[in-house]
Amino acid sequence: MKIVRRLGDVLGLPAFAFGLPMIFGFQLAVAQTTGQLTANKADEINPSVWVQKADEIRNPSSSFEMVVKVIDAESAESVLQVFLKGQDKTLIVTKEPLRDKGRNMLMIDRDFQAYVPNLKRSLRLSLSQKLSGQVANGDISRTRWFGDYDVKLESKTAKEHQLFLKGKKDNLTYASLRLWLEVGTNRPLRAEYLSLDGKTILKRAFFEEYRMLEGAMRPTSLRIEDINNKTSFVKIQSIKSQPLEDSFFTVRNMEMVR
Repeated sequence: MKIVRRLGDVLGLPAFAFGLPMIFGFQLAVAQTTGQLTANKADEINPSVWVQKADEIRNPSSSFEMVVKVIDAESAESVLQVFLKGQDKTLIVTKEPLRDKGRNMLMIDRDFQAYVPNLKRSLRLSLSQKLSGQVANGDISRTRWFGDYDVKLESKTAKEHQLFLKGKKDNLTYASLRLWLEVGTNRPLRAEYLSLDGKTILKRAFFEEYRMLEGAMRPTSLRIEDINNKTSFVKIQSIKSQPLEDSFFTVRNMEMVR
């Protein structure tokens, strides 16, 4: 008895016909894999992607709350409760010192307002204005790099990428800055905040004390030095994801919340 060894013998199809789907499937899989590798490779050499990932390291989610301590060059301390949502909503509640309670701040897009209890009214301020010591308003409210700045790679070493970021919107905290990111992780290491000419250094910032917060290693200390070597710190005390409604970020709420 003759044993049928191939389905093609039964159906009367040529043997190579059964290899076509496998061949085409293999080619498709190779093409998909190649496409993914190409995309990943493009990300690896794209400075804008590095900056986007650096933003994600600094900001744990689309909506969160954190408590920060600001220490100025004279060792005066402030404690702030900061609520953030998306890239354009921040409400800052002053908890300490007691004399400053009620001096809350609200950022919607790049519109920044502060409530002054003594005046019983809100005032518009610039993101670049000083909050305390060398710390600007925009250093506390969410300042994003990706989307607000054009990014250019200036130089690189085995450990660091040096980038130049030029603002493409009005009323940013800093018109331009030079930023150093760690190769491989895209962790922000340090920055130089520059004047409008893109050359004069106004302040230097150092992203330090990385530890695990909300599922990732994040800097918990921002050390800011001005040109006179006066130093202030922004220390993250706690951080947690929290759903927040858009209605939470209003001038009325800023004036009332304590």
